[in-house]
Amino acid sequence: MDSGTVTTKQGAGNEGRRPLTERIQGEKYGVPHVGPYRNRGGRRALRRRAADETVTVDDAIARALDIGPDSSAAEHTIDITTLGRRSGIPRRIEVWFHRVDGRWYLTGVPGPRSWYANLRAHPRFIVHLKHGVTADLPATAAPVDEPTRRRVITAVLDLQNRPEIAVRVSQRQHLDNWLARSPLVEIVFDDEQLRTASSARSDGRKPK
Repeated sequence: MDSGTVTTKQGAGNEGRRPLTERIQGEKYGVPHVGPYRNRGGRRALRRRAADETVTVDDAIARALDIGPDSSAAEHTIDITTLGRRSGIPRRIEVWFHRVDGRWYLTGVPGPRSWYANLRAHPRFIVHLKHGVTADLPATAAPVDEPTRRRVITAVLDLQNRPEIAVRVSQRQHLDNWLARSPLVEIVFDDEQLRTASSARSDGRKPK
């Protein structure tokens, strides 16, 4: 298998092969088509309003990545495609991702995780957004230091222990257990503009 390609579960042979560096699969998001008005001034106003309200794919991606403590479970849900630790075969699974201090992370309940073992062996992977926009974003899994680990897991547990989320979990989550046994990596997207815009929003600055 070429190091720069992955094979998706949906395809077989060459049909399922695509560059690992593929950025986006999606379409431009905008306001729906509206029937014509008889009044020309009304038509012009409608066009201006449509232009103002049009959301591009890049805008939609930025919004999908702009998650926080008040984001819903659906907004935290993504798919990732990793390469098997031993086989090198692409594996796509559904996971939650988190954003803390302008950076994104993957973690999970304490215990072994195949996706984590895959990323330790092959850090390159693809993030598949599917809430609000469909996009495939190439990224690298980066290790974190202990202070970052404590800060991120503390934030994640605050989310996990919210009543609407806790009902999905069989038992209350404990910080010491998560610190000792939970997988954790930072998601570093290839697209520098995504990282820059997220840092700007986290600092309260307006993205350029």
